[in-house]
Amino acid sequence: MRVEAVELRVIALPMISPFAASHGTVSTRTAVIARVLGGDDDGWGECAALPEPTYSEEYVDGAYLALQELLVPRLLAAEGPITPADLSSLFNDVIGHPMAKASIELALLDAHGHRSSTSLSDLFAPHPPGPSSVVPAGVAIGLLETPDALAAEISTRVAEGYGRIKIKIAPGRDIEFVRAAREAAGASIQLSVDANGAYALDDAKTLAELGAFDLSYIEQPLPADDLIDHAELAQRITTPVCLDESLTSSVVTREALDMGACSVVCVKAPRYGSWLEAASVLDHCAGLGIDAWVGGMLDCGIGRAANIALAAHPGATLTGDIAASSRFFTEDICAPFAVTGSNGNGTIKVPVGPGLGITIDSGALSKLTIRTDIIRR
Repeated sequence: MRVEAVELRVIALPMISPFAASHGTVSTRTAVIARVLGGDDDGWGECAALPEPTYSEEYVDGAYLALQELLVPRLLAAEGPITPADLSSLFNDVIGHPMAKASIELALLDAHGHRSSTSLSDLFAPHPPGPSSVVPAGVAIGLLETPDALAAEISTRVAEGYGRIKIKIAPGRDIEFVRAAREAAGASIQLSVDANGAYALDDAKTLAELGAFDLSYIEQPLPADDLIDHAELAQRITTPVCLDESLTSSVVTREALDMGACSVVCVKAPRYGSWLEAASVLDHCAGLGIDAWVGGMLDCGIGRAANIALAAHPGATLTGDIAASSRFFTEDICAPFAVTGSNGNGTIKVPVGPGLGITIDSGALSKLTIRTDIIRR
């Protein structure tokens, strides 16, 4: 595709309820949307950066600036057609900004899928057995004030069909909350916890106590830059350690696995800076027999469609952050994704149309847009 222009937008989606984690609370999901335009072709991408740099160093306003001033000009300066695989070398001199880079790659993948009449799930898993047609529904629940409130929320989500529940934890809001969560979920529901790096190795005794609750894994217990202590922690506790924020590339992911820092991998394409690289990580995990799953970032419709397509990869062996659109938003920029099924047996259909397999609602997009720019050659 020869890209002639890129349309950037910031949209603001009010959340049904604030989502709290150890790194902060999000009440309105602002997100950068990137649309690539070239002749009769176009494609849509979404940047996963949060409103503030609390999950990683990227944030909405910074990502918009990086796209506007650095990445899009390089894309438009390229001679001839550009493929998604070309972006790594095209953006190689720009250090960082993986989520911004991934949004451009996703837009190009969407355009490529339309031109080739190929779904994103088939692009991510082109080899047998290929992608699945549905993915199991999984939901993340933020920090709540009391164990009773958490138990009530979990009961609601299980009834809605979610068979995997992940809850946020933090020091002082862990053991009793997880106990209440397991009692509410029952023995058959996959239960996991996510600390977002809120603990230290000195907290190993507390984290070891979580082994009593049959958790699938504990996600990112220690700070992102500490693989050595994660490897030590993994030896001290019985719950499998999963890494998220630590895994910033396929190389780091392999290193973390090799040194025993984790035995479960959370795959987030925006964190790698590439959806294609994320698919390759799933290939790698499948080859090693390592459990992996696809993580979410309070995604709007574009990012949610892409995550569902990635979660259809056969290497995604555990249920990921694949929730219905209505879990977070009353309004989105495409038709909502819904859970089919109930009582822990719910699934979400994988889009099968070309590219993302969705249609952007231009009216909703216009209504929710708070900033827009078009950058041309």
